[in-house]
Amino acid sequence: MHHKLSLGAWYLKLNQSGFNLNIIGEKFKRQFIRPQLPSIHNEQINLHLGCGKVNHPKFINIDARPASHIHYVRAIDDLSPFKNNSVNLIYACHCLEHFSYNQVPLILKEWHRALKINGTLRISVPDFDKLIKIYQDCNQNLDAIMGLLMGGQDYQFNFHKAAFNEASLKKLLLNVGFQEVKTWQPGSTEMTTFDDWSGRLLGGKYSVSLNLEAIKS
Repeated sequence: MHHKLSLGAWYLKLNQSGFNLNIIGEKFKRQFIRPQLPSIHNEQINLHLGCGKVNHPKFINIDARPASHIHYVRAIDDLSPFKNNSVNLIYACHCLEHFSYNQVPLILKEWHRALKINGTLRISVPDFDKLIKIYQDCNQNLDAIMGLLMGGQDYQFNFHKAAFNEASLKKLLLNVGFQEVKTWQPGSTEMTTFDDWSGRLLGGKYSVSLNLEAIKS
């Protein structure tokens, strides 16, 4: 029996084929040339995990999707290229929710491992409490929050598998050994200024992100 693909499944399969070809092409190019690592004062190591199209000059970019500015094309749950206690700052915006909630403690533990003592993890995720408020304000219209709740689902990695609010994420961070967990403000310094969802408003009106930073003691 032959089963016809739905339009959505066909689109996802087509997108995935193009994605796989991009990875093959990028891996081939990197046999000959790699993007230059950023030159940073005092040789600090700052990692931008799941950076997407964002290219901050003071960060090493790590993403599963290849592009000319990506220094490491790899999954962000494995930072094995970096030794224990070697990284000054890890920044990750709207990517932790793309992993199963069962994996999240192990991922946070891996990021904690790579950071130096007094190193900082600065993280942004969709705030479940804010999404509920948006849902209620929009007359319980799920379409208003569907993308932020479930992911865009237009390529392999764009699916959400975990949800967080301030209490739950703070507990997870403390459980793996982080200290001094507090909120951070996008755009307040050079190192907190990115063109991403950390400070973006949904429909130009609603804040959607939970922004927390934690220190490794």
